[in-house]
Amino acid sequence: MNKKILYLHVGWSKTGTSAVQSQAQRQREDLLANGVLYPQSLQWPDHSHHPFALAFKGDKGGGYSVDMSAVDAMNMLKSELQDSGAESVLISSELSPIYYHNPRFVEFVNESFDEVKVLFTVRLQSELLMSLMNQLVKDPNIRYKGSIFQLAIQNLNTLSYYKRIKVWEKFVGKANIHCFSYSKNIVGDFLNFFGVELDDLGNELVINKSVPNRILPLLQSLSPELTNQQYLDKTEELIRQTQSEAHGYKQIELFSVGEQHAYDNYFEVMNHELTKEYLTEKFPKDKEYRSVLVFT
Repeated sequence: MNKKILYLHVGWSKTGTSAVQSQAQRQREDLLANGVLYPQSLQWPDHSHHPFALAFKGDKGGGYSVDMSAVDAMNMLKSELQDSGAESVLISSELSPIYYHNPRFVEFVNESFDEVKVLFTVRLQSELLMSLMNQLVKDPNIRYKGSIFQLAIQNLNTLSYYKRIKVWEKFVGKANIHCFSYSKNIVGDFLNFFGVELDDLGNELVINKSVPNRILPLLQSLSPELTNQQYLDKTEELIRQTQSEAHGYKQIELFSVGEQHAYDNYFEVMNHELTKEYLTEKFPKDKEYRSVLVFT
């Protein structure tokens, strides 16, 4: 009899998680054929399992609404698992807290599963930081106004991958930790872990597309009075305007090569330990740094 395993894909954000979640949903029947349920009852429209994660965060949901209790979330998962006939479950949410801090979760896991495996996706920190900046500025619900420096400092602890993984290891053991290194093949690598081959559409699918970095300061200078739709419309207008050589904007450096090096150097020792203990390939791979230039 196969082991009953709870797979917890806990992030990080901006490491292909949205694409992984979308494709896991598309190929949920392939996963199910291999004995792994990708739950339908605990999803947001983007196919993440954020409702499950937020149920355990409670009022610490970081501004997100919490629609159910942790007990409700576990009962829904247990019910869907029983109905599916699957032995194992994959929960994917980059908002995941350390679930083991909840005694009811520990009780639930001990009753329902033989093992818990925690899955991480990691990306060179300077790359993730720039991608995060892009996401926060382009999102009309957030409209981040801070600098790249502010964002870098705010995320020093968050991007210390090795430290966070070590916290999880205390609960599940090193053998039950698995890390995926971000690349253009991240979705295929993730599905292959479950014995599922990426379908043809998955090779072309782009989820949560970034805007050109060049317009980020221009977006930050927009009036806060704009509606969300007006903000999106203005984004498209700025993309078109800055494609022309006669746009009239001044070009400046947002994130220099030296700054990117400095940020990555801060994590160098921890990344080395991460590679040695959890990855089968070098992380980060050799990177050619390029200055990030923007218009103002």
